[in-house]
Amino acid sequence: MKIAGIYLAAGNSSRMGTNKLALPVGTKTLGSLAVETVLQSSLHRMYIITKDNDDRSWLSPEVQSHVKCTIIPCVDAHEGQANSLRCGIRQAQIDQMEAVLIMLADQPFVTVQMIEEMITCAKENPACRFVATTLKGTIVPPVLFPSAMYSDLLQLRGDMGAKTILQGDFLQRGKLLPCRDQRLVFDIDTKEQYKQLFTNRKITK
Repeated sequence: MKIAGIYLAAGNSSRMGTNKLALPVGTKTLGSLAVETVLQSSLHRMYIITKDNDDRSWLSPEVQSHVKCTIIPCVDAHEGQANSLRCGIRQAQIDQMEAVLIMLADQPFVTVQMIEEMITCAKENPACRFVATTLKGTIVPPVLFPSAMYSDLLQLRGDMGAKTILQGDFLQRGKLLPCRDQRLVFDIDTKEQYKQLFTNRKITK
């Protein structure tokens, strides 16, 4: 099963007030942590969706030239996350990927184990229409969709994310994988949340 990761990295960082993906975390950047992790997984491709004017300095040269990586500037990313997502889906169709795993670039603590569990679940349940991560009963990224869902995802517009699809009776058509460690799915939007990376305080939302 050929699966591509769609790494959504074209946000405006409006709540942070600066490009959060370029913020330092040790010797790396916030935006580089998760992508470097998932490149160690069995994903076949990694589509990094950036703003059209992104200088990509937050990505290491090794990532930018990695054989699995395709960097896709999204010219209309400013209109909402759905535009970035569609860029990734279209590339997945071109590359004939059988599924996509949608991730956020500001979730630095995802693990290879999480990704592999989702991939395994999708392979073992070929009829399911999604594999989603949950935290305390709430769906959070990453989320995996098979190619049968591409047309639905391409219909999304503006700030509508893939989560828009995951509601109501549709939830009976997929698999939910609980995450018991909030840190693993923590996304960093504000300066306060960023500061928590360097303290011993419990991460909260």
